[in-house]
Amino acid sequence: MPLDRDELIGELKTMYAQVLEYPPEVVTDDIDLEAELGVDSLQHQLVLARAAERWRLTLPPETDAPSPLTPASVADHLLRSTS
Repeated sequence: MPLDRDELIGELKTMYAQVLEYPPEVVTDDIDLEAELGVDSLQHQLVLARAAERWRLTLPPETDAPSPLTPASVADHLLRSTS
């Protein structure tokens, strides 16, 4: 069953909020995770690993972060990687 983009964005927002220890409502679909919330590459990779495990995805070993790094852009990147 294909991943639903809106569901994926919602779960990614929750994952980023957990990793950053922020309230979930702080992380919006289009917030710049690096510039506005200070996400670093290790935190981003942790969320990607959780997403890969959650949806049983096989991601390329060198998965570059989309720019700007937002929950929506990460969701689109994951959807392209799995198609």
